[in-house]
Amino acid sequence: MSNVKKRIILLFQCISELLGTGLIAFFSSSYTAYSKLIYNFDNVLGFSFILGLSTCIAIYISLSMSEAHLNPIVTLSFFLLSKFNHKKVIPYIISQIFGSFFSSVITYKLYYDLLTNFEKHNRILRGSLESLNLASIFSFFPNKNLDVLEIFLLEIFVTFIFIFIIIILNDNEKLFSFKIATYSPILIGILIFLINIIISPLTNFTLNPAHDIGSHIFIYLSGWEKIAFTRGESVIYFVIPILGTILGSIMSVYFYKYIKIKFYRHKIK
Repeated sequence: MSNVKKRIILLFQCISELLGTGLIAFFSSSYTAYSKLIYNFDNVLGFSFILGLSTCIAIYISLSMSEAHLNPIVTLSFFLLSKFNHKKVIPYIISQIFGSFFSSVITYKLYYDLLTNFEKHNRILRGSLESLNLASIFSFFPNKNLDVLEIFLLEIFVTFIFIFIIIILNDNEKLFSFKIATYSPILIGILIFLINIIISPLTNFTLNPAHDIGSHIFIYLSGWEKIAFTRGESVIYFVIPILGTILGSIMSVYFYKYIKIKFYRHKIK
């Protein structure tokens, strides 16, 4: 295959990742905007359902073109498993971040009048601590009742489980004696639904660094400024959850590899 053809294929794969990630972020942020700006409350059950369903749909749409990673930690995990070309890692991740960013732009434009009227009616100054509730329409912010270490450990734990299950669902070598690729998007959607229902009472989870980074950049540029990254305290509250997802995914991959080695040794014996 010529280099030109490879680049064209990679371009379409990156577009697929951008659109798929953007679709998830758009539906979840739009539903949050609807809940907050019209009813002024957070519907965790509804949001979890929308997040899981939109993830399922986005995976089915992107699957044939780019294998539907739609998440930097999924891309990283498949790279560590030696199932993904290292030359595609950075382009995929950049595309995923842009997908989140542009979906935030679209949601903002759609709900602009409602958002600005809500701010005026409730006398909310954009960029203040009080305005974080509206900024959370587009992105996730850690629970202020948890310290940095608790947030970090929680992200590691949730990501570890998430990635481990995704690896199993995509196990082509049938390590666990079943292959359910057709239903994987549905099961992943259900998994995300369950994780959000369980974790939301504790803290908002990152799980997808592309959604977090892309939307935070948009929030920063849209008037929330540095509070978009610091949550009014320290930039570490933005960085730590992302680092937690990366570490959790790495730990999950190597734990899977360890189990796989032990399994085949036992099988040979």
